[in-house]
Amino acid sequence: MFKTKLIAGAALAALIGAATAAPTFKVQEGALTGTNANIVTADKITLRYEATINQTQAGPAAPTFFTESGFFNATGYSNGSASQPSQLNGLEVGGGYQIYGLFTVSGNISFAGTTALADFLTGSVRFYADTSSNTTKSLNGTTGLGATTLVGNGEDILLGSSDIVLAGSQANVPLVGNQAASGGSFVINYGALNLTPTGSAFFFDPSPFYLRIEVSGENESFNPALTPGNYTGTAVGDASAVFSDVPEPASLALVGAALVGLGLARRRSTKA
Repeated sequence: MFKTKLIAGAALAALIGAATAAPTFKVQEGALTGTNANIVTADKITLRYEATINQTQAGPAAPTFFTESGFFNATGYSNGSASQPSQLNGLEVGGGYQIYGLFTVSGNISFAGTTALADFLTGSVRFYADTSSNTTKSLNGTTGLGATTLVGNGEDILLGSSDIVLAGSQANVPLVGNQAASGGSFVINYGALNLTPTGSAFFFDPSPFYLRIEVSGENESFNPALTPGNYTGTAVGDASAVFSDVPEPASLALVGAALVGLGLARRRSTKA
């Protein structure tokens, strides 16, 4: 019985590790106006985000629905734990640009015990290149992709977009006294990434490019403290974006088989 559990657990760990390992990608910075030709190899883009959360509950026994909308700014490229030299944010002489995004996600949130668990069900994301590095962004309190007011964005270039949120997109926020002032983690899997011609020249490898964007990170703070019921507030934090393809159905079936194996092993161990 122990051997069966060990084998199933090892299989699951290996499959999950393979599914979550971030593959590398390459960008050609010279595809953007005003930048020098330079190839950056990375496995993630680090981000800083701000968002408005609008949360509604019809009654004490009703489910709580929420929409979170805002923007993020790219802070750098990383490969593993190492930052990669680039012209992003003018970090090298001779060029300079910024990358930012607009995003929205909606779903249900439950408050139970010491945890608030949010399921992201729908949403959209847009990646832009600001070749003049002059676009300012501010939240305006609304929802959707229009929740961010942009100034100076006339020459900004759309790189890619997605309007699909895949299963498994969630946030987990620890509660203290039924409130969450800070902390917690999240992951949003946006599927069906559509690159524009400029986006394809920028994100040039692999070709065709990956189909999925996974945005994950940590919440730094909620203002005011996140609470059950009707709520409006802002959230800020750090995140990273990695790109990958949607797992193959066969791989998902193997993960399911490994979970079944773990369940059977646990049942046998309990009976013993």
